[in-house]
Amino acid sequence: MKRPHNSRATAAVAIAAAAALGTTLALNTIAPSSQPISTLAADINTWDCEFSEHKPKAITLTCADGGLYVDDITWTTWSKKGATGTGTFYENLCEPSCAEGEQVSAPVKITLSDLSPRKGKFYLRTLDISTQDGKDFPWGRTKGLQWDVMKFAEMMDWD
Repeated sequence: MKRPHNSRATAAVAIAAAAALGTTLALNTIAPSSQPISTLAADINTWDCEFSEHKPKAITLTCADGGLYVDDITWTTWSKKGATGTGTFYENLCEPSCAEGEQVSAPVKITLSDLSPRKGKFYLRTLDISTQDGKDFPWGRTKGLQWDVMKFAEMMDWD
């Protein structure tokens, strides 16, 4: 099982360190490059919380608690047009609480799309997850789930 990231703690440490040094965190301070951005498949990444990765083996959707993620990903395509693969989707049902919640899983098909530039690189930002049989998940979640995996990185100004 993949270990969840604690991105809030990472952000808090970064902010505290900057404050201790008497500095502020600058947003979007990298000047655009005059060099063209590569769209070769080997240069295209996506996001697993705060980590920029090429063909990640896992992608966590809820970075603070790790309650939703896809693990054991096998990519069948990866290009500027998008990526497709399969994996296992895990969800903590949080009943009666997230600490005591049952973790359920199902085999899924995944796609990444929406090639987007950021700080001189290209990223696939939109993750679509669906069951391999095209039906709803066995525990009641509807069959389709879409997530912007780049939004958190943009909010925290990571590259």
